[in-house]
Amino acid sequence: NLLQLKLWNKYRVSNIPSLIFIDASTGKVVCRNGLLVIRDDPEGLEFPWGPKPFSEVVAGPLLRYNGQTLDSNALEGSYVGVYFSAHWCPPCRSLTRVLVESYRKIKEAGQKFEILFVSADRSEDSFKQYFSEMPWVAVPYADEARRSRLNRLYGIQG
Repeated sequence: NLLQLKLWNKYRVSNIPSLIFIDASTGKVVCRNGLLVIRDDPEGLEFPWGPKPFSEVVAGPLLRYNGQTLDSNALEGSYVGVYFSAHWCPPCRSLTRVLVESYRKIKEAGQKFEILFVSADRSEDSFKQYFSEMPWVAVPYADEARRSRLNRLYGIQG
């Protein structure tokens, strides 16, 4: 069907099922990851599910590698790398080693820079083991809702 093909191309649909929310008056995409939204917010408490600013999505306590916590407000005024990674992923572990070196050099140069680890690990123990190799901050593993919102904000799947 030609119309179906046009819609798939317009909204960059690559697999089914897909659920994309649009503003009917403008046709603009409000949310590309509708399936995740419905899974995370089945009662529509966050409706209309449009993109929220990073500061709102990340709001809350963050963990430091040394076990201390700090508030996400501490990121304000910095450049932030949001690092979606997992211990079970070999390419992720390879990148982490390189990233640690770059992070240290940038911080030693006095730059306002931070990396925020958003774990896709399958257990708290895996998260803790992997995070112990990182000198930056992380969303607590137990805060699944905030990790999911960050995944949605940046279109991370799988």
